[in-house]
Amino acid sequence: MTLLSLASASRRSTRTKLVRSSSSLLRWLTTVKSTPQLASSNQPTCNHNRRRWVSHDAAARRVHQHPASLSRRTYATLNDSGRIAVVGGGLTGLTTAYYLAKQLPTTAKITLYEGSDRLGGWIRTDRVPVDVDGVKGTVSFERGPRTLSSLHTSTWRFDDLVLYDLVLDLGLTVHSPPDQPRYIYYPDHLVKLPPNTVSDLVREPLFLQSFWAGLGFMLRRLRSRAVPLRDMSISEWLYEVTGSRSVAENFASSMIHGIYGGDIDKLSARSVFDRFYWAYYLPSMGANVKQMTEREQVLMSELSQNLEIRKMALKAKGSLLHFGNHGMDSLTKALEDVLTKTPNVEIKKGRPVTDIGYDKEIDRVNVTTGKRRNQEDQQQQHQLDQQTESYDRVISTLASQDLARITSDKLPSLAETHSVSIMTVNMWYPQENMKPPGFGYLIPRSVSREHNTERALGVFYDSDVSAATSPDEPPGTKLFVLMGGHYYDSGAPPPSESDAIEQAKSLLERHLGIPADTPCFALSRFAKECIPQHYVGHIDRMMQADQELRDSFSGKLAVAGGSYTKIGAMGAIRAGYDIAKQTVRDSQGWYTTGLEQLEFPEPFVGVPIHKIPVRRFRQLDLLQQRQAQESARR
Repeated sequence: MTLLSLASASRRSTRTKLVRSSSSLLRWLTTVKSTPQLASSNQPTCNHNRRRWVSHDAAARRVHQHPASLSRRTYATLNDSGRIAVVGGGLTGLTTAYYLAKQLPTTAKITLYEGSDRLGGWIRTDRVPVDVDGVKGTVSFERGPRTLSSLHTSTWRFDDLVLYDLVLDLGLTVHSPPDQPRYIYYPDHLVKLPPNTVSDLVREPLFLQSFWAGLGFMLRRLRSRAVPLRDMSISEWLYEVTGSRSVAENFASSMIHGIYGGDIDKLSARSVFDRFYWAYYLPSMGANVKQMTEREQVLMSELSQNLEIRKMALKAKGSLLHFGNHGMDSLTKALEDVLTKTPNVEIKKGRPVTDIGYDKEIDRVNVTTGKRRNQEDQQQQHQLDQQTESYDRVISTLASQDLARITSDKLPSLAETHSVSIMTVNMWYPQENMKPPGFGYLIPRSVSREHNTERALGVFYDSDVSAATSPDEPPGTKLFVLMGGHYYDSGAPPPSESDAIEQAKSLLERHLGIPADTPCFALSRFAKECIPQHYVGHIDRMMQADQELRDSFSGKLAVAGGSYTKIGAMGAIRAGYDIAKQTVRDSQGWYTTGLEQLEFPEPFVGVPIHKIPVRRFRQLDLLQQRQAQESARR
């Protein structure tokens, strides 16, 4: 089903859509079971994916140029002089506004609304003066995301290509450090991944308990497999494919704690584990062909035409990316700087959106904002501060439950969604080497309460991972403690920020042997409802929300961000890119919701590895080496 067919069928009922999705799945299952290969990758199968990408000289796309002189891609739009509002000034909102300004004519007017007094959302790099045990200096702390995922081995997602496109445009420098050891804390000590020796494999309960799960998985892979019609939780699905609970309780819950802060009994396997999920059911196409969704193949084909992007993608040494000593917020600051200097972009900070509604008579979406005030006079001055503007299209990057609240119950499917809260503690000790070298460790839910009374999710070694430093930063040990998530949804309420620091010290004393009274500098931050949770049935809810957006807003209100698609900084960048491109692509772009991509199931294609120029493959490297040797002999 193409995007254009979805747009033209905007008035069909939710029930019809879900029935068609189920019918499509049944047809897809029949194809998978009876056909040894998927569709050829030589040409995309959807007509809207045949658009030719226009490359730009990287040297002409630097941030020192005036934004108005940035080369703009031309598209046929509904209204070249239209007005677009982007609600939310986090990474998704900034990326959305940037690509809209880059791709639309200068006659289009773009307004970015942010409720707080700063842009960047959860991304924040603080440089703080410290004085601990006579050691003075300025220490940099990443208060939110500390790195980006390079995806350098993934052929399932190509979000990193969008990052490289941004980096080239903005004149930033991205670094790719070598991978560091990772650990899981189980049952009462750190276990290195992967194990160093066979004796480690035999000795550690973490690995021993997963042996039968691995055997069960291999046996089930030998049988004919059909994609389940119903969605399952991560824990339920892993038991289904392994016959064991250990993998879910230990490995999966650890990973989910580090990414989602979530509960594997509630999160959707289909939505969260999509790569692992589909890899289990897709037929093998051989070592030299990689399977991917059609939309990823299109993105890869388009962006890989840029030689500079290809070079950057192939330079990645490990699984992480960062911006060196400039910190993570160098990306959001660079985006803000460019948007501020772009004549047809207006940024309104300190203007929280309080209402979004559709005016059928003028066929526009009304955005009502208030003004940030002190709590005591907020209610009294609320009416005086309200302002309402009308737009041809509005793109919300707010959390789904927040959007449901400000649209007057017109989007009930989004009101059913949930986000978890996280407590973070940044710690700096003037002593070095106070922990084993590595990325850090995650804590599975199978760890007893005795060893995790603080309801911690993991500890990250910022000394080894994050390169954000100040010029006068003294040497020491930086740690980042992550607590809460789904644990805060029940039981005792979250601690105060001061109590959280004491909890972090207690945790580190038990886990790493750092005495709780060791002098250090610490900062805590309670991030309320910061990580969206894609619970079981997520795709069905989003399909219902898609219909609600069409019914109540005529498709002129769209959504983007982690509440709907992939979470995390990379997911945010990709979401902004996708919704901007969808908006400007053709005459129907201003009537799309941003949820069309979640239509289930997505079409898949098989792509030969020599047609994936942004990933390194050992098979291809060996082939090239042999060819070079033969040429040398001749």
